[in-house]
Amino acid sequence: MKKILPLLLIISMIFSTNITIYGAGDEPSSWAKEDVMDAINRGYVPEHLQNNYQKPITREEFCELFVNTILVGYNENYGSCQEDTKNGWDFRTLTPENFLTKVTTTEYFTDTDNHYVKIANMLGIVNGNGAHKFHPNKCITREAVSVMMVNYLQTVTSAIFHEADKELSDMYKVSNWAESAVKRIYAMGFLKGTKKPIINKDTIIKGCFEPKSFLTREQAILALLEPAKDDKLKYIILRGYVNVSMDELMSGFEIDGNTVKMKKSGYNSRYSLVLKYFGKRQKLKKYIVNHTSEEIDVINLLPYNTDNEMYQPENIEKVLSGKLITYDYGAFSVTFNQPGYLAIIQKSNSYDYFDGGYLLICTPKNTQNSDYVKCQQIIEHEK
Repeated sequence: MKKILPLLLIISMIFSTNITIYGAGDEPSSWAKEDVMDAINRGYVPEHLQNNYQKPITREEFCELFVNTILVGYNENYGSCQEDTKNGWDFRTLTPENFLTKVTTTEYFTDTDNHYVKIANMLGIVNGNGAHKFHPNKCITREAVSVMMVNYLQTVTSAIFHEADKELSDMYKVSNWAESAVKRIYAMGFLKGTKKPIINKDTIIKGCFEPKSFLTREQAILALLEPAKDDKLKYIILRGYVNVSMDELMSGFEIDGNTVKMKKSGYNSRYSLVLKYFGKRQKLKKYIVNHTSEEIDVINLLPYNTDNEMYQPENIEKVLSGKLITYDYGAFSVTFNQPGYLAIIQKSNSYDYFDGGYLLICTPKNTQNSDYVKCQQIIEHEK
């Protein structure tokens, strides 16, 4: 009886306090604990991933962590944009379930029906392999994570390309399909090497990246925490290049490979942010009288600052005329007013990654600024 009382006292103390209790070997590493707890407090880490922190993370788990972080950031971002519920949205908070009511895709996986994996594919984070296999339970390597992160971050973060070769000793171990992504993510600073380089004034003692090593749960959490804190993970970017607002999302989208189609649904809200912008500009105000908000919103849909050109009155009038017109930007083309669709955006396979508002022609050895082409020249095809 004397031994039982102290045990009951200890149990009572545990359940009456508000401290986190970890199982044996379940606590984050000392170097990661503070950031892991920060990510959990921000809502980024799903509850079932809040354990086994030194365990390699699987492909499916990484998608869940990645997409959940994006949705949390997106909801916080757009929650601050709308002060009331009169905006006409079908929902205020974006969840995997209601997102999938607005966006469909021809891609599917036969070995997983996980909503987060499906959305990761829609966002361009992961791609189909032609056989519709995702291998959800396979552990993910550092080079594969690099590709997945850059597929999304290419739209919001620029990178320097020469640093990885100079500072890492094992770049030769990186697979060809991941080389550009590893260089970019290392330059972005979001996935650092496992051994830091020592950089002196005249010499560099190279570090390591270990591209074939598996990423642990705590390493994955930290890799996504940095860009999230830097406000880089708060956008819905379909197939990695089409940035979509909540207003535009209400119209609905169809995805077929790298083709993104904005449907013509008749959605109309006078609280649309783009509509408000048009209403405050004397030269643009006239366009909102006879057109729905989605017809105005489509002008703001385009990626990589092309909307700067689309805001020119002559281009607005062509789009709103209802006539079929295609703008060819080289890296992608945009066709307006096909039956049933407001816009169809097709990414070209001849271009590599984008770079924060610039387009990189697919010539891997080029590193100079002259190798980047701004979205300025437009080729028009009217029918």
